[in-house]
Amino acid sequence: MRKSLAVLWIMLCAGVLPGLDYEARTVKVQPIESYPARTSLGAITIAADPYSTNKKSSTAFDIKDLNSRGYFPIHILIKNESMSFFKIRARDVILITAAGQHLYSTPTTVVVVDVFDSSSTRSNSPLSDFTDKDIANKTVDPGRITDGFLFFYNADRKKNIFEGGTLYIPKLEEEGTRKIVGPFSIPLDPALTAPK
Repeated sequence: MRKSLAVLWIMLCAGVLPGLDYEARTVKVQPIESYPARTSLGAITIAADPYSTNKKSSTAFDIKDLNSRGYFPIHILIKNESMSFFKIRARDVILITAAGQHLYSTPTTVVVVDVFDSSSTRSNSPLSDFTDKDIANKTVDPGRITDGFLFFYNADRKKNIFEGGTLYIPKLEEEGTRKIVGPFSIPLDPALTAPK
């Protein structure tokens, strides 16, 4: 019995059981007009809130060094004032850096497995929290705000990839008719320089 407890203690101290004490955090959604990085086209308004520091990222995800590990989350909010349903396709969204580099988002499961070394599917796991907050392939309902995160990876972990960057969403697609609304181009600097 003592030996089992000692082994369990060593495993916990060594971080072999990651995610067991992970706490899902609630992200407050403000009125879309309060986000400085936003654009509108017809009845659709899209806002982007870049989480450019470890401190800000830890308010949404229970990990202290997400950005230091190379993953930069961005909170996307879409307000649909039309009578139609729209779809956003995360794989089409691009972050254009100040240097002109085009970055595609990293799938949430890849982020969680890389950061936590775990792919647990328990309800209180990091994977569950990250995927619940993911905007990938969500429906944008009429008269509602849909929100979620995308994650962009940068090998230069000390560089803020959002600075001078632009979030580019080529289209939203109307369900049924497949009518396209877009493109949406959102400069991110207003969100980075806005007073807290």
